[in-house]
Amino acid sequence: MLQEIWGWQPALYLFLGGMGAGAFIAAAALYLMDKAHLAKSICVSMWAALASLAIGLLLLLSELVFPVRGLMMWQSFSQFGSWMTLGAWGAFCAMAVFFVSALLATPPIAAKLSEKWKFYATLRKVLAIVGICLGLFVAFYTGMLLYSVPGVPLWNTLLLPCLFTVSALDTGVALVEIITVIVTKAAKEEIPERARKVLERAVVVLVVVELVVVAVFVAVMMGADQATSAGATAVLSANQLVSGVLAPYFWGMVIVIGLLLPLVAAAAGLIFKKKSLEVAMCVGALGALIGGCELRFLILSDGLHADYVIDALSHLIS
Repeated sequence: MLQEIWGWQPALYLFLGGMGAGAFIAAAALYLMDKAHLAKSICVSMWAALASLAIGLLLLLSELVFPVRGLMMWQSFSQFGSWMTLGAWGAFCAMAVFFVSALLATPPIAAKLSEKWKFYATLRKVLAIVGICLGLFVAFYTGMLLYSVPGVPLWNTLLLPCLFTVSALDTGVALVEIITVIVTKAAKEEIPERARKVLERAVVVLVVVELVVVAVFVAVMMGADQATSAGATAVLSANQLVSGVLAPYFWGMVIVIGLLLPLVAAAAGLIFKKKSLEVAMCVGALGALIGGCELRFLILSDGLHADYVIDALSHLIS
């Protein structure tokens, strides 16, 4: 018994939008931490973050009855009491900041502007900080988009935006890891030890936090009051994830491949401190991307609607 109203496009948006936001946050953090190194990797990561968010938004717009109308934001998104409107404008602002940041980080442009503009470095720092704030908002919004849909107990909990935010940061770091390894290898360089440790520590922290949030999320759903339609639906959704039709994908792709594999790879990199473990870093990061994408598809597919009519009738009869 799966949800069939929302298709694959929103699921991919939830993944790409969150990953793009997380990737920019990771790249901006690396820049603020050590702007002298990994300039090319940071640049590519920022462009990748912009592309991910843009593609995700196009997929989301394709679900609208009139997609072109959605591009006229001043008309289509003017109700600022709605999370849809706030999210649309937040994503638009994020794309603008991501674009300018990526442009200023592009080596030929960076070389020219750093000589001509005295405030170039300050501008990049400001854009990085603003971009981090907007990235966090976009990551959180991917969960609020589902949270604001009425009548779906699995989605109608603030634990879902929290889960999607942590997962967005996790997949964003994973994307930056892969890009960093590819770019440094192509340039026949090595990842600075400090940057590698920061990325691996970030993976360990984020994975542990995500495991805790997932556990609490599932526990809350399974502990719902089954005497109500909402509670029964929540329990059904949780059971489908942990022991039902979706269980193989949840345990195999999300927990093992998406969380435990990156955790082991990152921990190995921190313990053994060998540069040859960059391959393990890429494998773990790829697992995080697979698990993060699958998580969105599972949450979307498992979003069953509760029958509140039955609850109302039961209340009247009693």
